[in-house]
Parts: sequence; C-alpha cells; structure tokens
Amino acid sequence: MKYVSYIVLALLVSCSIFVKNSPLNWEEIALLNGHSYNEDSFSERATHRNPSQVPEGETAEDKCEDQTQEELDNLDEFIVNFNGKVMDPEGYDFNLEGFQNYLNDSGLTKFFSAKEMITPNRKDVASSCGHKSLLPSKCRWKSAVAQGLLGVELRNHINKGRSASRGIKIRNWWRPSCYNKKVGGAKSSDHIQARGFDLDFATPKDRAVAQDYLCQMYKDKSPMSLQVGIGCQTLHIGIGSPKRLSRYPEDGARFWKYGSLNSCSIKRVSTDNCWKQAETGKLHIFTEYGKGIL
Repeated sequence: MKYVSYIVLALLVSCSIFVKNSPLNWEEIALLNGHSYNEDSFSERATHRNPSQVPEGETAEDKCEDQTQEELDNLDEFIVNFNGKVMDPEGYDFNLEGFQNYLNDSGLTKFFSAKEMITPNRKDVASSCGHKSLLPSKCRWKSAVAQGLLGVELRNHINKGRSASRGIKIRNWWRPSCYNKKVGGAKSSDHIQARGFDLDFATPKDRAVAQDYLCQMYKDKSPMSLQVGIGCQTLHIGIGSPKRLSRYPEDGARFWKYGSLNSCSIKRVSTDNCWKQAETGKLHIFTEYGKGIL
C-alpha cells in the first residue's frame, strides 16, 4: 500500500509539472473563447461562395434569452461607474436615429457614434446576408453603451499629455451568424450576441497603453466578467459575458491573444503586470501568484 501511495504522489507531481511547463495552445484558447486566432485582421476576409443566398432564419428576432441577470447587473453597474445613465431601449425607434438617441440619452455622446457601431466592416458580406446595417435587437443595446463608455475611457487614456489626439476605430460589434461565418469568425463568437467590440488602434503602443488601463481597471474594480482579446493593434473588449470556462477563474474574467501579437513590436508597457497563468494552469487577467504569459 505504501508503494501505491508513492506512485500516486509521483503522478500528481508529474501532472503538476506538466500543467506548469506545457506550452499554451493559443489557437485552442482563442476558439474556446469564441474567436479565431487570426481574427484580428483589419480587413476581414470573405469566405462565402454564394453571395445571393441568405440562410433560413437569419432575420429572426433575437429575444436575448441567453442573457442572465448577472450580465444585466454587470452592464448597469459598469454604465453607472463610468458616468452613464441606465436607459430602457424600448422607448426608442428601431433604426439608426433611434439607436443614436438611445446612446446620447445613456451618456455616450462623443467619439463613438451609432453609425460607426452598426456599419458593416464588409458591406458586401452584410448585403449577402440580407443586412444593410448591423443593428441588433434592442435587448442588446445596453452592451453598446457599456463597451462604448469603456472605449471613451481608453481613448482618453491613450491621449493623456498629447497635443493632438489619436482615435480608436470600432471594427466590429454585432455580427449576425451568417455575417460572422462569412468573415471567418468562430461559431461561438461573442459578436453574435453583441457582447464585444473590436477596437483598432493607430499604433501598437496605443494598444499597449489601453491594455494597461484594462489591467488596472480589473484590479481596481469588480471583475464584471471582463473579456479581453489582445492583438498587435487590436483589442477585443466585452463586459458581462455569462460564459464560465474551466480554463479561467470563477469571476468570469478571461483573456486570450491573437496571432498578430507574436511579432508585435510591443506586447505590454512596463506598468502592466497582468495576463498571467497561475500554477494551477488557469489563466487570470491578474493574480498575485503566477507568471506573465504574453
């Protein structure tokens, strides 16, 4: 029996060493989060062969039955914390003007417009899926406010001390399943439920500075199921996603990287001490224990 105990202990130690030292498969991790490893290209690729075909059910109304109360509470908390106002979207018209009025009344009045949020990055692909614009159901609009207010904070942060400001471009918000498939998005992408923005930065340094802001924000505020995808000049950000993945801590916060970061001139600024793997193998936006893995 004593020898059996030794064997079991040896296996546990070897497994622990394996977890600590095994190289991370970032392609697999990106897909686990509902994203493709090479998805952060500024010019999304079209993969469709029959642009006239609109998949059955594509225009069906989204009832947001996947939303949880925790997600909605996280969005409300975030909006209030960033000086916004929680508004009921049902009182607004379902069109560009109505959406813009909703954003204005919610406190998102500068830098990011309704038109920018719902204009397809690939208009030809959107048209092939039966969409002129990408405006999701009203029950998804609150996420645009939360993520937009965060985008404003990031823009202000990267421009501190500059005489001339540089902007941030929203490349993706809602991607209906047809559109998402045809531009090469993962099947379980957060964009299908409008749970994330893809933000493109003018330089890798701007992205790294914004990334550091997210690091400090996570440490200073409640987790709010923050999701962050990191590319060389791109960040995917989202608030309140209900996904709970075993690779990450129970607070719902998670991150991954895109392939473009591997050859990027800067991965993080010196004050950024986030993006870690704990000894358990779990990936944490921040933990006191573990090592940085970007």
